[in-house]
Amino acid sequence: RAARRRSILLRTPSRIGACTLPVIAHSNTAAALDAVDAQASSSNTITAATMGRTRPTIGNKQQRAKIWAREKTQKREEKDKRKEQRRKKRSRQHDLLRDGGELGEGLEPALQPRTLENTREEEPTRVLEGDAEILRDEADDEFAAHEYREGFSGEPHPDFVPPKVLVTTRPRPSKELFRFVADLISVVPNAFFYPRRHFSVQDICRKGSEQNFSHVIVLSERAKKCNGLILSKLPHGPTAFFKVSNVQVSDSVPGAGRRTEHQPEILLNNFTTRLGRRVGRMLSSLFYSKPAFQGRQCVTFHNQRDYIFVRHHRYIFEERPVDKRKRKVIARLQELGPRFTLRLRWLQDGTFDTKFGAYEWLHRRKQMDVSRRKFHL
Repeated sequence: RAARRRSILLRTPSRIGACTLPVIAHSNTAAALDAVDAQASSSNTITAATMGRTRPTIGNKQQRAKIWAREKTQKREEKDKRKEQRRKKRSRQHDLLRDGGELGEGLEPALQPRTLENTREEEPTRVLEGDAEILRDEADDEFAAHEYREGFSGEPHPDFVPPKVLVTTRPRPSKELFRFVADLISVVPNAFFYPRRHFSVQDICRKGSEQNFSHVIVLSERAKKCNGLILSKLPHGPTAFFKVSNVQVSDSVPGAGRRTEHQPEILLNNFTTRLGRRVGRMLSSLFYSKPAFQGRQCVTFHNQRDYIFVRHHRYIFEERPVDKRKRKVIARLQELGPRFTLRLRWLQDGTFDTKFGAYEWLHRRKQMDVSRRKFHL
C-alpha cells in the first residue's frame, strides 16, 4: 500500500485529477498525500474560473459525468434567466411606446438563432424584387399564356389558355399510388387520369399535345410508395423531374377536411433565384390563376433548403379578445390533404427526352452538395 501511494506522488500533474502540485520526491509522504487529497476534493466544486475546465481533468468517469451535468444545468438556467430579462425589458419598452411615454434606452431587438437559411451562401442568380428584366422574361415565357387576364368586356383575354392536365402513372401501379392520384386530381383543377398501359412518356406527350393538354404528370413508385414525378409542359416544354417523399394522402392526414370545387389560391414561398422562379411558375401554371376567394382554399408550395413542401389548406379569419379593450384577428387553418415533398433533380428544355434532350439544370450531387449552405432555388 505504501508503494502504491508513493507511485501516485510520482505521477505527472495531468494524471492526478485537478492537482497542480509539483512532483514530490522527499520522505514526508503523509503531509504530501493530505495536500493532494485536499486539493482533489476542492476541485469538485464548480466555480466561474473552473467552468468548462473540470470535465477533461477528472479521471473518474462517473464523477466527470455528474460535474458535466451540473455545469450544463447551471448554464441553461443562466441562459433562461437572461432570456426572461430581455423579454421583460422589451415588453416594458413596447408598453411605453404604446402609452406615448419616453423610451429611455434603445429598443433591444430579439435575438435570432443562426440557421442554414439566414447564413446561406450568396447566390449570383438571386432575383431582386421588381427586376425589370426578369418581369419582361416572365411576361413572354412558356407559362404566360396560363395567367388569367381580362379583356375590355370583362371576359377572359383571347390569349388566355386555361390549363388542362393529363395525369398518368408507371405501368402496373399499386393501389397506394391510385389513392395519391385521386388526391392529386382533386387538388389540381381540370386534371384527367389516363392509364399508362404500354405507352412511353414520349408517346404520351405527343398524344397529349394532339388532345390540347397543357401539362403531363407521370408518377413513379418504389415499394408501393410514390418516389418520382415528371412534369412536362406541352407542346414545347420545359420538363422537370422531382423526387417525391413523405407522401400522405387525405385519409391519413389527422383532422383533414373535405375540399370544395372552388379554385384554390396559390402561394409560392421562398423561390428567390432565377431557377427557383422558373420552377415556381411551372408549378403554379397547373392551376387556374383566378382563384375563388369565397372558397377560402389555398395550395402552398414552400421552398426550404431546396425542398418544396406542398400543402392544401382551408382558412378562416376570427376575432378574439386579448383584454377588455383590445381584440385581434387570427387565422385558423384546416388541412385538406394531400401532403408531400418535392426536390428538383433536373430541368430539361423541350418535352421529355433523356437521350437527346438539352438540360437547363442538372443536379450533380458530388459537385453541388459540397456546402450545406448552398441552395439553388
